[in-house]
Amino acid sequence: MPAKRKPAAAPAAPEFDDDDVEASDGFEGISDEDMGDGDLAGLGSEDLEDVGEGEDDMDEGDEDVEGDDDDDDGPSDAARLKQAARRQQPAGPGPSSGAAAAGRHVGNLVADGALMMQTGTSDAAILQMETDELLGETRAAYGKGSGVEAVLARLKEALMSMPEHEVPMSVAKGFVEALGLTAEDSLTIKPPSAVTVVGSYAARTAVRPCPTVDVALQLPTDFLTAKAHLNYRYHARRAVYLVAVAHHLRDVSYSLFGEQRLEALHGDPSRPALLLAPAKADGFRLRLLPALAATTFALPRLAPDRNGVRAHAKPTTTAATAPASAKPAATKAAATNGQDQQQQAGLPTPHYNAGILMDMLLPVHAARLREVVSGPSAGHLGDALLLLKVWARQHGLMPPPPPFSSDAASAPASAAKPAVTAASGALAAATAFGGAAGGCLDGCVLSMLVLLLAERNKLAGAMSALQAFRAALALLADASAWSKGLVLARHQAALQAAGVPAAQLAAAPPVSAFKAQHSVVFVDFTGFANVAAHMTKGGLAHAQHVARRTLAMLDAPAEPDEAFGSVFLSPACPAAAFDYHWAVRLPPAAHWPWPAAPSAGAADAGADEEGSNGGSSLCRDRALSRDQEAQLEQLARQALTDRAKIVRVLRRPTCPTAQPDDLARGLVPLAGTSRASDSDDDSDASPDSESGSIPIWVGAVLDPLLACRLVDVGPSADDGPAAARFRRFWGERSELRRWADGKITETAVWEVPQAQRHTIPDTIMRHVATRHLPAGASVAAAAGALDWALSARVCPAGSGADVAAAAAAAAAAEKLGKQLRALEGLALKVVSVQPLSGVARGTAPLPPQPHPLAGGAGAGKGADGGAGGIPRCLDPMEVLVTLENSGRWPDDATAFRKMKAALGLQLASSLSSSYGHHVSASEEAVDVLLDGFAFRLVLYSGRDEAMLERMAVAAASGASGAAAATAAAAAAATPALAAAATAALAAAGGSAASVGVGAGLLSPEESPLLLTWHHGLISQVAGANASYAPAARLAGRWVAAHMMSNHVSPQAVELLVAAAFGGAGVPVGPPPGSRITGFLRFLQLLARWPWSLKPLVVDPARELKEPDRRALAHRFEERRAAGEAPALYICTPRDRDSRHWTSRGPSAPVLQRLSVLAARSAAVLELLLQPPCCAATASSASDAASAAAVAACAAYASACPQLPTPSGLPAEWAAVFATPAADFNVLILLRKEALPHADLALPAGPREALASAAGGPLKKAAAAALAASGLAALLLPPGGAVRDLLQGGGADTAVQQLDAPASGPDALSDALEDAPPLEPPPKRARAFLRAFPDKVVAAKGASKLQPELLVGFEPVTRLLAELAGSYGHLGTFCVDGLGGRLVGVRWAPDAFLPAPLRLNTAHTALPLMLTSSAEQEGKAGAAGGRVCVPNIIAVLREVKELGLGLVEDVVMPPSSAKARAAW
Repeated sequence: MPAKRKPAAAPAAPEFDDDDVEASDGFEGISDEDMGDGDLAGLGSEDLEDVGEGEDDMDEGDEDVEGDDDDDDGPSDAARLKQAARRQQPAGPGPSSGAAAAGRHVGNLVADGALMMQTGTSDAAILQMETDELLGETRAAYGKGSGVEAVLARLKEALMSMPEHEVPMSVAKGFVEALGLTAEDSLTIKPPSAVTVVGSYAARTAVRPCPTVDVALQLPTDFLTAKAHLNYRYHARRAVYLVAVAHHLRDVSYSLFGEQRLEALHGDPSRPALLLAPAKADGFRLRLLPALAATTFALPRLAPDRNGVRAHAKPTTTAATAPASAKPAATKAAATNGQDQQQQAGLPTPHYNAGILMDMLLPVHAARLREVVSGPSAGHLGDALLLLKVWARQHGLMPPPPPFSSDAASAPASAAKPAVTAASGALAAATAFGGAAGGCLDGCVLSMLVLLLAERNKLAGAMSALQAFRAALALLADASAWSKGLVLARHQAALQAAGVPAAQLAAAPPVSAFKAQHSVVFVDFTGFANVAAHMTKGGLAHAQHVARRTLAMLDAPAEPDEAFGSVFLSPACPAAAFDYHWAVRLPPAAHWPWPAAPSAGAADAGADEEGSNGGSSLCRDRALSRDQEAQLEQLARQALTDRAKIVRVLRRPTCPTAQPDDLARGLVPLAGTSRASDSDDDSDASPDSESGSIPIWVGAVLDPLLACRLVDVGPSADDGPAAARFRRFWGERSELRRWADGKITETAVWEVPQAQRHTIPDTIMRHVATRHLPAGASVAAAAGALDWALSARVCPAGSGADVAAAAAAAAAAEKLGKQLRALEGLALKVVSVQPLSGVARGTAPLPPQPHPLAGGAGAGKGADGGAGGIPRCLDPMEVLVTLENSGRWPDDATAFRKMKAALGLQLASSLSSSYGHHVSASEEAVDVLLDGFAFRLVLYSGRDEAMLERMAVAAASGASGAAAATAAAAAAATPALAAAATAALAAAGGSAASVGVGAGLLSPEESPLLLTWHHGLISQVAGANASYAPAARLAGRWVAAHMMSNHVSPQAVELLVAAAFGGAGVPVGPPPGSRITGFLRFLQLLARWPWSLKPLVVDPARELKEPDRRALAHRFEERRAAGEAPALYICTPRDRDSRHWTSRGPSAPVLQRLSVLAARSAAVLELLLQPPCCAATASSASDAASAAAVAACAAYASACPQLPTPSGLPAEWAAVFATPAADFNVLILLRKEALPHADLALPAGPREALASAAGGPLKKAAAAALAASGLAALLLPPGGAVRDLLQGGGADTAVQQLDAPASGPDALSDALEDAPPLEPPPKRARAFLRAFPDKVVAAKGASKLQPELLVGFEPVTRLLAELAGSYGHLGTFCVDGLGGRLVGVRWAPDAFLPAPLRLNTAHTALPLMLTSSAEQEGKAGAAGGRVCVPNIIAVLREVKELGLGLVEDVVMPPSSAKARAAW
């Protein structure tokens, strides 16, 4: 059907960008009376495959969106960088613009040679050494005298000596009846025909930790009947035999064979395997797999197009269901047959047949793999397979072994083990995907992949393990090969030796039969089995995507060490691996997508001669739960169309604590379901109702260029069948549109505000669920879960005020730039204008709102949502104004500064007279009020760099620190770091009073040109990633909420987010495609990066070459050894020594606290976004605790009317931004009226109010889910957050709500809490900076208040500078720069040790009386023995005096040793 692609491309005309198409642009609405409201149950399979963008992009073949190499990743990185460089503004007058950087990156995309294919370079040698160490940590120990060999010998002896006895099928009654059979008979149990070690242990490719030994138990030849392959009869007998084996081993020696658990092979609850955890098996666990002889059933009868379950049928047309035109013929046919009941036609059961075939061919596969992988000519194939398994487990592509509670004590202490290294520590941690990683790769598929490469001569014996690993990844990433189906060469010698007739061997089904029935095809060497039958299309797409990213990283890594860690040592989590996360909950009694159960007559008609039909079976081709997951994944893929690169449903794992005796109550249950063991009627409880309470988790990786488009374009109106299918799928969302070129097409329109366009995929999923899923289904989404954090009182969440303000600011900046370039009569003409603020880059957490006194709309609008008043302070947006070059600049620094000030005055006068703007000029900058915003013009000329270089030479030649700082202040042009300038002058011995309020100070390395380069770098990243700017806004809000605004600069936050989008410190994967995923990766980077070991390099354009990076690392080591390196060491191509944005902060203790808070916030986000099974895996130590956690989450989710979060846990999103009050010793409360930005404070986030829950059971279920999942341990107690001090009536009340520590509050806290309230400040100190008082506005009028506006006035910054200068040696001061009313003080560990007297703080010190011995020692010292300690009362009194009018009160929360230890 390729012809359909041509009409589909027509609507995407150049006149219309389908990313921004609106409902009213270029079309005429046309009514359509034929729009139907069909249901998914009424759609045929052909309907489901053809819905989309007018093309067959949902086909299972090679034209699928996810199966195309070119469509998987969208535009290449080079194309995106070029596109971003074209969109961004010029990067200033510097020699390196964004476009030039993008052009250089294109040339570097093709490496001279893949690093993994090299052997002589140092990077390749380092990579090989790391690989060898990793293999040593993961390779299991094999030996004839080992403990596991002894256990295997005892196991074989016990099994072969099992006595013949009768076992009633009632031992697995629930299991048998769930398959539609009866459990009234008894079976004769005999020893197995053979006990064979198969799998990875036989091939010597088992992976630690928790290696597994697969043992195949061949069922006796007379145990099965000739037609046991039909209607699950084999599965029933197989389960009874497995229970009998479990009972026998338990009776023989429970202490030897250990615990017994059940595992569902590939998630199939009808194929249990028996897991054993022997205590003396050297850490190995045993998995007993019932197997069959190759001649048990005729192989052609198990072809994928054959039916093995009679209940799996599609109703045919009869007189009752036929259309009107065909009803007479159907009636005649029914009368002829003498039937008036529904007939059924059997459907193929490919998954059912594949499961039986895998049991039959298990020994054959094991022998072949052992011959190829472990043979004498295998080379490093075994090691390559080990690397593949490690890689797949770390990235959630292969489920890890289920945990046992006895794993920690399973290995004897005397067992020789390799030394524990960083690699082994990373491998020991289970991947966050847990059992939900099923439906993707497994050991068999990876082994067959290596076998296929060996057959095709793609692997040579001389290849290293890393090179063979790369070859396997290349084949895995080959989408065209997988779309055609992978087929191994026929090797049927083992089957012939087993006695399989030649006629059967010649009747192997063609590849087309496999492709017609399976989503993923990988035919084994026998030609009968599809080893990838369990894989889903989404799982394969995810594996291919990660494989491509891995190859790209390892072929040309920017840093080999970092690349190796990202590929092999960084476990992925679903929350960060996918951009969008949904949880879909089906009604408990829903049998969707199956039709209603057949009637009794139909069931009798389908019965065979043995009376078995599977009419009431809970498994048809596969279990209902797996059919639901597969159909939901297909439905989501069709709904998202080409928006999504990957759509994957994480498979709900089975219960890890299931026991063999649990089969008496039903199939192997899903994790989270519970069945009372003391009830005999549990088999009557449908597992369908249990699985319905467990949400189905869907994750998607979206194309950032298409994810938020407003219109989905469908087929042409002339294509009647396709248009009808489109309308049936989209329902009321479908409408006809006429385009500018005259085309009329079906479209699905998503009309949402601009600020909520990132939630369009959530809207699509909810609409599709409402339309095509059973009534009562619900969808939980999280794309907009943190939008409330980007709002304030003046712009509530969802209003779109922040987006509108940013757009208005950009328009005003563009207008100002045009006016400046058009000015005439200036001494030096304006060449270019470039904004430098975060508002222009879109990274400011809260863009300034248009001010009514600065020409903005909304005059008279209150500053506090009804409280009245007009804001008094404005935040300026810095703009770099580049003047034309001139050779007449003076050489003297003072004269140079005066000349620039004169040019600024001339520019201000011309701008005011030409356009009538309110302009305020000074020697430092020119402030302009335009369209509601304040712009601060920074003049720049080519002479600035030369003056800065001269100052640097003067400083290096021995100039004093104060002189160098003063010279830099004279030459610097931008006021971005006024507070840092004050601190620098104070440290150099200068006077802080000599620096004006807006006077900036930059070191010679911090020139204005570097600001333009930073703006260009961030704009480049933001242009290539649509979700970067919102993620950076969330990161900035998070830093402020945790009171770190004065320690981490906004530019450093932007660089950290840019590094997270570049893949630093995270597993291999694409850049984040949503704001919440980008924010999560920022938190993970901040928490996990080894800041003390290596620098963080941010180089999105790949400008730094290998020698440059080596020089960076060498310089980092030198500065770290000399004690000069900043704690937060971030390098860029223009700041290679991290001197620009992090040299003044944060300090090492502050960075440690940031890392701890980031780890806590990341854990909260992961728990709220991931499936319950993944959260339980990460937070629980044993399988029992994991099962309890999943069950508690499922119970709470089923009790809620609507799912609160994708994980089903209570919506505790506010915990991400809550900082503990106990982290601070003192909290300084500021006057709200004296804060310019009090209205920007973080609002109260939406949280699950357990106290206001509808009923007691819901509250109890929520509390149990929080406790079991581990989220409760991350939440602060009531009153435990800093923001709680400002709620509930006052600071004292909130302080009293804090949990009292074990030692009780100290005396100072009691004294301060009992002190009477302070008197209001004097009238002269009662500053009103938040807003103009109403009386003043009424008396003067709004028009006369414009001269009283304060531009860029930051009283809190000045107060912190004074406090840091006077008492910085005593503690650390922290503040929320976005409206926070509290200043936190954390005393230094050595603040209260006896120290010599300091003259500037003598009035706040207490002298100590020394003992005679101490006096003698002190007299010997130079200080004369006079020591003192700080007087806390006097210090706090001094703080109040310094902040008179700004400081309202000082509180000291109860001390807690545990909380302080976390600092």
